[in-house]
This record gives sequence, structure tokens and C-alpha cells, in this order.
Amino acid sequence: MKTLKSFSMKQPILFGLILTVVWMALVLVFSGIAASIIRKPYGDVSTTIIGRLAVISCTVLLAWRLGWLEESGIARLGSWRAWLFTLGGLVYYAIVSLYAFYGRASFDFSILTRLPESRFIVLAQFVIAMSEEFLFRGLVLFVLVRVWGNTARGMIGSVVFTALLFAVLHVIQVFTNGLPTSAALYLVLATLVIAIWWGALVLLGRSIWPAVVLHFMGNAVVIVQGFATPMIEPEFLAYKSLLWFSMVLGVIGIGLLVNVASEKPAKQTLEI
Repeated sequence: MKTLKSFSMKQPILFGLILTVVWMALVLVFSGIAASIIRKPYGDVSTTIIGRLAVISCTVLLAWRLGWLEESGIARLGSWRAWLFTLGGLVYYAIVSLYAFYGRASFDFSILTRLPESRFIVLAQFVIAMSEEFLFRGLVLFVLVRVWGNTARGMIGSVVFTALLFAVLHVIQVFTNGLPTSAALYLVLATLVIAIWWGALVLLGRSIWPAVVLHFMGNAVVIVQGFATPMIEPEFLAYKSLLWFSMVLGVIGIGLLVNVASEKPAKQTLEI
């Protein structure tokens, strides 16, 4: 583990890229194993939940073995300031997401009682959010900030790189979900902007959990509403609207990072 720690300090970008590749491979492998054991199709909600839970276990184990479980924010609840920003951002993002995808800012809660499968989808989204945030806003972001420092430049660079790495992975939806290329481009850009907001909250509160909650709720609200409401057409317009609405949160996120940097000694490396 000392060798791995040393490598992460010397090559933080490469370390983050390797972690991401290994993480993706584990998602595929564990989901495939789950599919064969419970005899469900690959990509079924059940296999997704089991596979992601296995990946979460591996991520937490790695963080524990490296001594980063608390420092990376996984074992911390976070500050009240971060949760206040989280609550405000959650309300805003849920409303604009519903409007962007369905043309109206309303959510039909009766879907959760009428359609049992929707509750299973909600559970799956929570597990997916945990698995992705533990990696990206947890380990990868922690390593980058630890090396690049807690100055405004170091924090913004760390958050933006992590957000970019996370956003680019969404291109895979072109192949897995048949998402049109134009829609995928707007999705990547919107994800980049909103992930900057998530990263800023993680550094503000020194906890990964605000990002987990925002990631989970943002996805779950849109997906569940899709059971009862058709998405606007053409598809790329929804992602385009989401991008513009997300800009507000991205700008606030950059502002938070500058503020957090001003509160810390310039030469001190950040302990998230």
C-alpha cells in the first residue's frame, strides 16, 4: 500500500485514470457474475444493484487500506454549510431537470405507490450514485487535491479534471442506450458543469455525502417521472436545456472553491 500511495502522489492523474479503468472493469465483471448467479439478464436492475454494491465494497476496502476512508470524505457526514447549499441546489436542480426533460416542473409522487418497479429503480439509483461518487468525488478528487494543493487554482483544477473524467464516461450511453450523438454531447457538457458543483460541495463540507444525495436525487426524480410522462422531442433539446440551467450551479461551485481556498493556509495540503 505504501507503493500505491507513493505512486498516487507522483502521478495523480495517471492514478485517477487507472482507478477509473479498474472500476469500470469491476462494474462489468461483478454485474456479469450477478447475472449468472441470479439468472437475470445483464443490465437488469437486480444485477446492477448487486454489481454496484460489490464495487462499492471494493472501493471502501481500498480507501480503508490506504488510510483514506475519513480523509476522502467517505466516513464523514459534512458541515452544516455544505448541507444548506446541498438542500438549495437539490430543490433547484430537481425543478429545472423536470422542466428540461418533460416541459413542466412537477413530480408525480403517486408513481411510487402505483408502480412497485419504480421503487426498485430508486434503490438502484442510490447504489449507482454511491458507487460513482465514492470513486470520483471520493478517491480521485482526494488524491488530486492532496497533490495540487488547497489554493483556488489547485482546487478548481482538481474538481474540473475529476468532473471532466466523470462526464466523458457518459459518452458510453451512445452505445448502451442508443442516445443520439447530439444529445450525448449536451449530456457530457451538462454533467461536467453539475459535477463541478458536486465537487465544490465535497471540498466545502469535507464529505462525499452531499454529492451522493444530489447525484441520487437528480437522477431518480427524472427517471421515475419518465414512467408517467413522455420526454420532450427531439431528445437533444432536453439535454441542451439542462446544460443552460446547470450553469448557475457550476458558477456557484467555482465561487465556493475560491471561498474555501481563501479560508485555508496557502501552503497547507487539503485534508478533505
